[in-house]
Amino acid sequence: MEDILKDGFVNYKKVYELAEENGIKKTEVKRQKALLGVKSVHVDGEEGGTLWLWFIPKNVWKRYSQTQ
Repeated sequence: MEDILKDGFVNYKKVYELAEENGIKKTEVKRQKALLGVKSVHVDGEEGGTLWLWFIPKNVWKRYSQTQ
């Protein structure tokens, strides 16, 4: 799961989809989420929809601090 979130923010549905494609069950994703310190942010989407993005804070910090 760390590979999936290595580049920053990812829609949580995409995380579950990629995990399933690799034979990883939902319970394992949830366990890994806790172990890796994954955080989530809620973003208002288009047409009143909502979007939950998952990220690993250290990866986001590393990525965005290198661009400046």
